[in-house]
Amino acid sequence: MTYRVTVRPSGHQFTVERGESVLEAALRSGLSLDYNCSNGTCGDCRARLLEGEIAEERPHDYVIRSPEREQGAVLLCSITAGSDLVIEAREASDAADIPAETISTTVHKLERPTPEVAVLELRTPRSRSLRFLAGQHARIRLDGLEPRSMSIASCPCNGMYLQFHVRHAAGDPFAEQVFNRLKPREKVEIEGPFGRFTLDEDSRRPLIFLAYETGFASIKSLVEHAIALEKAQPMRLYWVARRPGDHYLANYCRSWEDAFDDFQYTLVASEDVPQCDPARSVLAPEAAAALSAPQRAMALAGAHLVADHPDLGGFDVYVSGPESILTAAKPMLLAHGLPQDRLFVDHIERH
Repeated sequence: MTYRVTVRPSGHQFTVERGESVLEAALRSGLSLDYNCSNGTCGDCRARLLEGEIAEERPHDYVIRSPEREQGAVLLCSITAGSDLVIEAREASDAADIPAETISTTVHKLERPTPEVAVLELRTPRSRSLRFLAGQHARIRLDGLEPRSMSIASCPCNGMYLQFHVRHAAGDPFAEQVFNRLKPREKVEIEGPFGRFTLDEDSRRPLIFLAYETGFASIKSLVEHAIALEKAQPMRLYWVARRPGDHYLANYCRSWEDAFDDFQYTLVASEDVPQCDPARSVLAPEAAAALSAPQRAMALAGAHLVADHPDLGGFDVYVSGPESILTAAKPMLLAHGLPQDRLFVDHIERH
């Protein structure tokens, strides 16, 4: 049996499946309700039941006093729905609504989809998840090293498992430790979330995502969040890498395209630049000659983008990568009608 939950005062709605907690269903649906432990210990997901019936209330350590319970106080992580519900709950509408915190995590998984990129997955304690918005980042502290700010590549729907994408770079102590010394179950301290590169959930404009290298991490989080929200508008992804085989999660992008009618992606590599059709370039030859190979690749991606969408006046565009690389694409986007306030840029030098 499926029930519908309406959240006050936002008016957001989501469905709850049989046996699923109300909090689990809300997070799965992309809502950012207040929570922390998700197991009935902290009380952060406390809300008010305004209408409807609870099918089950699971045991929890947090004490709800009798006067509060009489006014409808419940823990969303501990109740399942027995009918359609109306609840009053706190939601984050902006990055400023979520305070940064420091959490001790453990290495859950460390994979190498390509020789140059590691996908690091950290697991928080059951009693303390990290609450964040899609597109935000966290500082990772490895023993003896300066903290590194990294985009969170996973969906906010499960703050217990946090994914980060690390590119190998010779002479980079952080990357060297991740690639050569970090082990499963090792302790890693993180601090966050930070950043305002987040999805405008109220917008109904088609979405375009442009990523350079591991800038794909924050874009991946945004796309997964948009999917969780069941966003109806078209989504297009343009992903730039050094070589054709460097799109380390290309199969994952393909799965999005296979699963969703209005998602498409284009992969661009620096090695493609010398062979690109000059007619597709929007840069004068002398301007193109002044760019580095990565900047020319980003310009080529921008050329693909504006060829597909000559008038960007009705789009939202999200761009992620090093600022030095993004300079090749931003003027091109604005020159094709993209309003300045509909260009969202994540350019912290951590990619």
